Amino acid sequence: MRFRCFSYARTESLPDGSLLATWQDFSTTDMISIYRSLDNGFSWFTWYNVTSDKPGRRVVQPHLLYVNETFGDYQGGALLLAVNAMDNSSTNIEIYASRNLGETFDFVSHVASGGRANTTNGATPVWEPFLMLYDHKVICYYSDQRDPEHGQKLSHQTTKEDFDSWGPTIDDVAMQNYTDRPGMTTVAKLPNGKFILTFEYAQVDPHGTYHYPIYYKVSSDPENFASESARRLVVDTGTQPNGGPYVTWSPLGGTDGIIVVSDSDSNAVFVNMNLGEGNWTEVRTTAGRAYSREVRIPDKDTTKLRIAGGAEYGQDTPSQILLTVMDLQKALEISA
Repeated sequence: MRFRCFSYARTESLPDGSLLATWQDFSTTDMISIYRSLDNGFSWFTWYNVTSDKPGRRVVQPHLLYVNETFGDYQGGALLLAVNAMDNSSTNIEIYASRNLGETFDFVSHVASGGRANTTNGATPVWEPFLMLYDHKVICYYSDQRDPEHGQKLSHQTTKEDFDSWGPTIDDVAMQNYTDRPGMTTVAKLPNGKFILTFEYAQVDPHGTYHYPIYYKVSSDPENFASESARRLVVDTGTQPNGGPYVTWSPLGGTDGIIVVSDSDSNAVFVNMNLGEGNWTEVRTTAGRAYSREVRIPDKDTTKLRIAGGAEYGQDTPSQILLTVMDLQKALEISA
């Protein structure tokens, strides 16, 4: 029997006060399980299992988004689940929607398709969807290997009015060197009306080895990151964040609040109190290292930071999904 190894942990708070979680399970990639908590994440129970609309496709790399607006015939809100549905010849960004806060889901649309899963430059898959609601539109960001000018770039598509009228593919991050591979988009809104996009910037060294430092862009328009310059996330302690970032914003610390970024190689998170300008500060946490670890601010207590993670990258032993809630306000006082 295959051991169970989990990754891509994702959570979403719902208007009824419940919390949902999902993740990628390498032992059962034919479905994505949705779990529900009624006590702020202290206990969980299975809520629904989502399988691809196309039989035989494996579903991985989930992302959840609650949309509190009317789209098409989804009146007054819907819970969206984006997945990458894979088979032996293709990768497919698919969207599923729930009218009942995750109790059931239905397939609603297909965003993008690429070749089979293969990280080799020259292959043409799509990866890692991330959903965001903005200006009565849903934006789906993803990693994109289909452009022959780029080994990989970051793209997005947008829909409005309904969940199945996706517009053209728009570049977000496309570097000049063909071998550069920016990946794993996450986006957060800032209090000055701007948005921050984080990504791992895979670059190959003279020995042919890739490294994955964390970079970011800040833009006043989340559909026009391409016009902004990419900046490296520089930490005051000299720590070099690496791989699979996730970004969120906290209202702590005054008008500008605090940007919080997690990477895949560290127990720490990295914070910036100047809307992305200048250096970042390392803040230790009790959460374990995990590939594509999520950080979110709980709706009910914005002094806290919720961290959800599973296995480390390349882990070949069983893992768990762990949800850690830390007192971010206290941690920042200690680190100051």
